[in-house]
Amino acid sequence: MTSYLKQLTKPLVSIIVPIYNTILYLDRCIDSTLKQTYSNVEILLVDDGSLDECAELCDNYVKNHSNILTIHKDNGGLSNARLIGFRAAYGEYILFVDSDDYIHPQMVEKLVEAIQNYDADLALSSYETVIGKCVLPYYLPYNDKCIDDHKRIESDYILPLIGRKKYEVNIPGFIWIRLLKRKLIKESFFVPERIYFMEDHVFDILYAEGVKKIAIVNEPLYSYCFNANSLSNRYRENKWEMLCNLHGFYVEYLQWLDLPDKYKRLDCFLVSAFCTCLDNAVLTGSYRSYREELDLILRSNLMPSVWRAAKNIELISSAQVS
Repeated sequence: MTSYLKQLTKPLVSIIVPIYNTILYLDRCIDSTLKQTYSNVEILLVDDGSLDECAELCDNYVKNHSNILTIHKDNGGLSNARLIGFRAAYGEYILFVDSDDYIHPQMVEKLVEAIQNYDADLALSSYETVIGKCVLPYYLPYNDKCIDDHKRIESDYILPLIGRKKYEVNIPGFIWIRLLKRKLIKESFFVPERIYFMEDHVFDILYAEGVKKIAIVNEPLYSYCFNANSLSNRYRENKWEMLCNLHGFYVEYLQWLDLPDKYKRLDCFLVSAFCTCLDNAVLTGSYRSYREELDLILRSNLMPSVWRAAKNIELISSAQVS
């Protein structure tokens, strides 16, 4: 009786899985959400107009599991699928999981425990990258189990999301390593990935405005599975334009922060964006297409700022957008 009452008092966690043409991996992902040691979860499968058998597979799971809801919709992109799932969620906490990845059985339990123990507004875990049989863990660059100072949240969390200094350890912007409080999420946080590259960073920064404490669980609880055909690993048309839009968001956001190195972070971002767009141009597959892409970047109104930033931080050889 006591354990039953304890289960009833556990806050509901909504696990939202946006799905598009990932039939080869989808059962692995859904099974990992069903195997959570934390019992009070609802699982929202958002079929974003998949052209393969994902819709049928989702419906089959619903037949056998009362805590799974499937939402079928026309294709609108990743952010839109997350938003639709968020609108349908009832959980006090929200966790997003990409459908070609999977999560550790204790991910929800450990993040809920951390967020409650420290009375935090956000819980972060580290993750691992899975490439075939190779598993590469990535740990967060924090020694603390909780960040509870506003200035530290700005300087050690928000600013590194905007731009990474040379030799600085990266702070991942991936939304899927974050347990979020539903009441702190606004629909305006879900910006389209077709307008902003690294749209997760926009969500993270806007969400951080309501965060007073961040709980850290430095264990790789999320398994990111490298997929050469995924959105993040193939050629992206208009990538430079989307990064310019992200730069514009950063500029507007930073004007309200009173931190000494905020503009150096912008310089780091600009050089990094330029480098990653050169890599993207190579993925076009032909020299002619590469030159057309490169010319488009070089004619951009933002290029003088890129050259100035490169001169200031001398970072071109080691910059990366991640």
